[in-house]
Amino acid sequence: MSRTQQSVENQEQRALAQSIHVGALCRVEEFDASKMTVKVQPLSKALDGGTYRTPPPILGVPVALIRGGGLILRPWYQKGDLGVLLFLDHDIDRIAEAGEEVQPNTERNHAEEDAVFVGAFAAASNPVKGLPDNALVMAAEGGGVFVAVSKSGITLQGPITVNGNITQTGSSTVSGDVTASGHSLASHTHTGVHGETSGPH
Repeated sequence: MSRTQQSVENQEQRALAQSIHVGALCRVEEFDASKMTVKVQPLSKALDGGTYRTPPPILGVPVALIRGGGLILRPWYQKGDLGVLLFLDHDIDRIAEAGEEVQPNTERNHAEEDAVFVGAFAAASNPVKGLPDNALVMAAEGGGVFVAVSKSGITLQGPITVNGNITQTGSSTVSGDVTASGHSLASHTHTGVHGETSGPH
């Protein structure tokens, strides 16, 4: 093989590799919670004619979530969040619509139209901080509110609203006050048989 042939072959292989999409880091521009899709901006500039250019945004990308057995863990994204795009092998249009085995619309492979957003990604310039160590954590940024599951137990931090009944096995230890139907456990009074009042007991 001559050097010219080898050079041409290398260029063809390079062009083929550049045309295959595998994965990309991107920034969320819009989030549609009703459709569970995002509009994203790839963060790596693409080489075009010897010049690096910003690629166009990718629209209507399905968001991956954890869902199964009648249970769901739903993420919530906002503009500026970073995440990962995964480009699938085949045309996913019909699968994304029907959620079952189908024949693809086209024969395209690893195309931008067949991406799934599997966020999230933490850049070194914006690390995750303020959260408990050695725990699986679901939290608000900064750690002001979180649920942490570790080998030693479950820790909740932040205001808690419960809509429904609570059934507990075991005792409760409360360092603050408890109010039930407007009555404070720490400062309520009792009225005796002769009309006298007394504090909590």
